[in-house]
Amino acid sequence: MPVVGRVSALNRGTTAEEVAALLRETIMDGRLKPGEQLREEGLSAQFDVSRRTIRDALGILARERIVRHYRHKGSRVVLFTEEDIHDLYRVRKTLEGSAAARAATLTDAQLQRLTEAFEQLAEATSSGRAQAIVQRDLEFHQAVVGLIGSTRVDDFFADVAVEMRFALSILETTYQESTHRPAEALDEHRAIWKAFLDRDPTEAGRLVEAHADSNERLLVDVVASTDITALAR
Repeated sequence: MPVVGRVSALNRGTTAEEVAALLRETIMDGRLKPGEQLREEGLSAQFDVSRRTIRDALGILARERIVRHYRHKGSRVVLFTEEDIHDLYRVRKTLEGSAAARAATLTDAQLQRLTEAFEQLAEATSSGRAQAIVQRDLEFHQAVVGLIGSTRVDDFFADVAVEMRFALSILETTYQESTHRPAEALDEHRAIWKAFLDRDPTEAGRLVEAHADSNERLLVDVVASTDITALAR
C-alpha cells in the first residue's frame, strides 16, 4: 500500500487534516483502490507521523464516506454498494431538480456562474485529463445546485461532494480509454446548460434527471462487476 510521492514533506508536526488531504488525493487518483486496506501501522511509517494522527485522518475520511471501517477488517477505501450509488444519486437528483424548478426566475449573474463552470468543464474534457474532468464535472453540478440560492443547501451539497467526487473518479477511470463517453457526457452537460440559459424549468428538470440516471446506471454496472473478494484480502 505505498503512497507515492510527497511523503517526505511530512513530519511529526503534520496535522491529521494534512494527512487526510494526501490520502484523499491518492484515493481519488486511483493509487489506493476501492476495498484496499488502510493499516494504521503502515501508514504511520510511510508518513512518519503517529498512529493517533493516522487514526484521526482516517476518521476525517470516514466522515466524508470515502473510507469505511469494516468489522474484523479494519479501515478500507470504500467499496460502493449498489444502494450507496442509488442513495448518492437520489440526493443529487433531488437537489438538481429543485434548481431546475427555479430556472424561469434565474438572474443573469447566476447563469453567468453556470456558464463559467460549463466552459471550464469543456476545457477539461478537451485536455483528456481524468482528474481535471472529474473536478470540473463536480464544480458544474455544484454550480447547478448553487442556483437554488441557499447557503444551507450549498453546505449540504459540500458535505456529499467528496463522496460524489470519488464516485465520478471511479466512473472516469473506468471509461478513460473511451473517446465516446467523455464526449457524450459533455453533450449532456451542454444540453443542461442551454436549458438553464433558456430558463426552461421543464427541460432543465428532464435533462438533469436523465444525465443523473445515465451516470447512476453506469456506476451500478461498475459496482456490480467489482471483485467483492477485495474485502477478504
